[in-house]
Amino acid sequence: MSDHEALLKELLATFAIEAQEHLDALSSHLLALEREEEEAGRQRLLEGVFRRVHTLKGAAHAVNLVDVAHDCQELEEVLAGIKRGEAEFGVETFDLLHREINRLSARIFPAGAPTAAPAPAPQGALQSAPPSPLPTAPAPPVVAEATAQAPASAQPRPAAPVHAADETVRVSARLLETLLLQSEELVSAKLAASVLQEELSSLVGEVAERSAERDRALAAARRAMKKGTGGEASLAGLLEQGCRHERTVEGRLRLLEKNAEKQTRSLQALVDPLLEEMKKLQLLPCASILDPFAKLVRDLTRELGKEADFSLSGGELEFDRRILAELKEPLLHLVRNTVDHGIELPEIREASGKPRRGTVSVEVRLQDANRAELVLSDDGCGIDIEQVKRSALRRELATDEALARMSDSEALQFIFESGLSTSGTVGSISGRGVGLAIVRETLERLGGHVTVTSMPGAGTTFRLVFPLSFARMRALLVQVAGRDCAIPATVVELSARVPLAEVKRVENRDTVVAAGEVRPLVSLAGILETGRRSVEPDATVSYVILRAADRRIAFAVDQVLGVQEILVKPLGRQLSRVRNVAGATVLGSGRVVPVLNVADLFRSALGSGAAVASLPVAKAPARRARVSVLVAEDSITSRTLLKNILEASGFLVRTAVDGADAMAQLKTEPCDVVVSDIEMPRMDGFELTRSIRADAKLASLPVILVTGLESRTDRERGIDVGASAYLVKSSFDQTNLIEVIQKLT
Repeated sequence: MSDHEALLKELLATFAIEAQEHLDALSSHLLALEREEEEAGRQRLLEGVFRRVHTLKGAAHAVNLVDVAHDCQELEEVLAGIKRGEAEFGVETFDLLHREINRLSARIFPAGAPTAAPAPAPQGALQSAPPSPLPTAPAPPVVAEATAQAPASAQPRPAAPVHAADETVRVSARLLETLLLQSEELVSAKLAASVLQEELSSLVGEVAERSAERDRALAAARRAMKKGTGGEASLAGLLEQGCRHERTVEGRLRLLEKNAEKQTRSLQALVDPLLEEMKKLQLLPCASILDPFAKLVRDLTRELGKEADFSLSGGELEFDRRILAELKEPLLHLVRNTVDHGIELPEIREASGKPRRGTVSVEVRLQDANRAELVLSDDGCGIDIEQVKRSALRRELATDEALARMSDSEALQFIFESGLSTSGTVGSISGRGVGLAIVRETLERLGGHVTVTSMPGAGTTFRLVFPLSFARMRALLVQVAGRDCAIPATVVELSARVPLAEVKRVENRDTVVAAGEVRPLVSLAGILETGRRSVEPDATVSYVILRAADRRIAFAVDQVLGVQEILVKPLGRQLSRVRNVAGATVLGSGRVVPVLNVADLFRSALGSGAAVASLPVAKAPARRARVSVLVAEDSITSRTLLKNILEASGFLVRTAVDGADAMAQLKTEPCDVVVSDIEMPRMDGFELTRSIRADAKLASLPVILVTGLESRTDRERGIDVGASAYLVKSSFDQTNLIEVIQKLT
């Protein structure tokens, strides 16, 4: 058998397993869709059916099953018509969909769909292949190679045993995964033992302290006995008896403490190596899923009349096979989109001075001890950013004003939204805007992320960052509104605490300076919708800075509890899309703690959730005088508007026509807070703020800059000169201004 035939056989065997999974899911989705009465639920299920068919079509193309891919394409057309409202959810429609699914199944499995997989055999048992579901190649069960020492001979063992060479046995991958999951449960047992040992140590300390107190009381009673009567002697006797009893209890507890500590160390010494060895059984080189893409690129380019080569670097790196299995689908969509949208036709490449043959390359590398990065790049035409913006505007993902303020790199991320496509036509390979949405969702489900960069005419690069471990991870435990939450430690950059007075308002958002950078600061309690609480004016704010791709946001928390190894559990289908939560874990104390979804946290903080995610307001004193405000604004219209707004809210307001006028008034009549524009004659807002900070009597006076200058340079300049808050007129909210004044005064 040639190498090509062996590869095709392997691909067809993998496709058979994947196809059966998709067909089973499609049948289940259609039945659920038929029973669903709510329109929102029907649209959600229909989207799931659509994505399954789209993925199955791509997988069929990968193994050159043209007829299957064509059937999927026709089914996509039917589903697209239903999504557009051209067909109703009626009996005839569902009959048609079920017939199409049955036709697909019959084409993939001519002899009938394979039966359920057999029960796992005992560990180490040799597995035989089931009947072939595909006529072109047999489909062996998913197996993993494991090594074991050759069995010992029945004859007496010699004094110096001779080690036979390792034998290889085929073990069901499902059995290995089950054993790994069961062994990972030992993490909870290890944590529970550690907690019990710590509680026992604490109890020993309390008993020792009480015993010392009783000893001191006994000594005092003995001193009194020498001076007193028999009553003191009786009391001393009782105390001495109690001391002997407590010393006995303390001794037993100390013995239990030592035994518990010993057992905890023994359990850790057993569990940790076992888990490491079990993880090794699940490791596969990433080339196992990346090598077939060479053939996929070749077949796609021939179909499209293009020419391209595929290269792989880092394919020898080994990862958990469960991680690789999750990455296979998003990589399939990325490669197909790269060839279809990125690589130009040979004559177009030559006309632009490029080689006729394009390049599609994949590089895999380790980022650190917990994460890996896969970089997929091409030397094609790049992504048309203007087309992306037009598509985002057409699908109402952003407004004209928002797109105008966005950088090209920010707008480029819209390609991962479901339904957005830059292709003007829908083809058999891509064009429906589904594939890249699947890429982002899969990476976020794994606890990773995907980013894209593109240069017109030079090519596009996708970066996929994903964890090395599927379930076990180190997490930072934080307390939010009195509740414990876990955050993956791989995304935490730092944690710190600052006085509430050092939190500044910039662009209508709370900010904090960390490591010399101004970072947005949002309340994690607000994001999680656990309610806002008032705090004392002199309170401090604890926060953690999280990283997602190239973004950094500080999230305020009640307190940081520490880093701990956890075992993440999925929430189940009923709770699979609970916003901001990726899963849950059980701590050693037995408490169930949510594991937060960092990608969701960033979307909530940067999107509509930011409006409710500001920090808790400080408690105002029960009785205080009216706050006086000085408004410095050269525009009479804006000056009058601000004056009316603030007076309606109960503030005492006076005005100044520019910074020089404001500074002159402050010399003779102080106020509680200054609200100033920046662009003013004689003395602008920056100079006014700098002058106030330079005056010993006015240095602590709060200054709020309200301006139309939105650039990062202007914001940083405002912070540098000492502004207490920086509000932008384009997103001005009078309620926000009043809140800021109340907070600063």
